[in-house]
Amino acid sequence: MRKVFIVLLVGVVSLMFISCEQANEDGKNKDLYIGYISMEKNTLYLDEVEWITDKDKDRIKELDLSEQNDMPNGYYIYNPSSDKVSFEVNEETVYNFIDWGNDFVGKDEDRNYSTTNQEEFIRYLNTYSDKAAKVPFWIQTKDGYVISITEQFVN
Repeated sequence: MRKVFIVLLVGVVSLMFISCEQANEDGKNKDLYIGYISMEKNTLYLDEVEWITDKDKDRIKELDLSEQNDMPNGYYIYNPSSDKVSFEVNEETVYNFIDWGNDFVGKDEDRNYSTTNQEEFIRYLNTYSDKAAKVPFWIQTKDGYVISITEQFVN
């Protein structure tokens, strides 16, 4: 009876590991996202997109994209849905963006700016005409909280 119990226990543990691996492959437990964002208080709303580069040959073919016409700058932003997911930000969240208007750095300084000050980041987002930023941001999360937000520079 003890051997049967050990065999069953090993089988259950093995199934748990297999399930975890499949969840990661399916993206259910992922911690890196890209999309268009907006913020309200301590909540970040993300309209997730797919960032397709000229290296993603299979995906380009699958979506019937033309590298010449659809990807003149070497990338394509695929956004089939406007559904949003939300994440919580906190005082440790790092915001990385390009200070195009020199609002946070001097004129001769590097325009790549990092801060943990949420008010500065919201002020930056407000430089866009709409509440949702018109460029995608990479969102890194851990345990449901946003660790970092990084603007994807697009030419």
